[in-house]
Amino acid sequence: MCFSPDADFTAAAVVGAVGVATLRQVRSRRELIVGSLPLLFALHQFSEAFVWLGLQGHVSSGVGNTATYIYVIYAYAALPMIVPLGLYLIEPSRRHRRWVLPFVVLGVAVGGFMLWDVTQYPISAQEHASCIAYNSNAPYLEQAAFAYVIATCAPALLSSRRYLQWFGVLNIVGVAVAFSVREAEFTSVWCVYAALVSVLILEHFRRQRQLDARLSRPRPAAAAS
Repeated sequence: MCFSPDADFTAAAVVGAVGVATLRQVRSRRELIVGSLPLLFALHQFSEAFVWLGLQGHVSSGVGNTATYIYVIYAYAALPMIVPLGLYLIEPSRRHRRWVLPFVVLGVAVGGFMLWDVTQYPISAQEHASCIAYNSNAPYLEQAAFAYVIATCAPALLSSRRYLQWFGVLNIVGVAVAFSVREAEFTSVWCVYAALVSVLILEHFRRQRQLDARLSRPRPAAAAS
């Protein structure tokens, strides 16, 4: 995230509270991946705080480098795999699931490729313009970026649930803004943006639980004629 480790720790705490609240709304295994996303985003920001601390010399280089790899592997490899899969599992409409399935396949392919790529080449992190720029000499990362964005954003846009659709819309807006404003620090800026808009996931579950409660109420018996 921009500015400082304190900002990352603060974001992690705020989004972590959203994550705990979201997990409390989860009622089935099919909801677990999407329900875990806010908390995973919080842990992701927490790890970047240690990247900052490593760059500033407040923790050892080993701790800083480990935090860098955790941050990058989650951002590059884990997200494109788990986001489309989680949205596929949570989708109640058979038709919408058919639409999302190709993006599950794309996400697994992109995530697997990027996992191999970033673990074969050294990763570095540098402070740049009050943000962190993550650098790698791995080939084809820029070419994979387009498929990455499609795999992570399109499934939410294809959801039959309004708040998940808005999650997809705002993430695409975040992609455009982060890339145009902070091209070198795109990963850091977009990931914190995605973490903050994950409050829409909490709202989705809250609305779904309210709907479930209404549907489970016994209907009043018809008045006797």
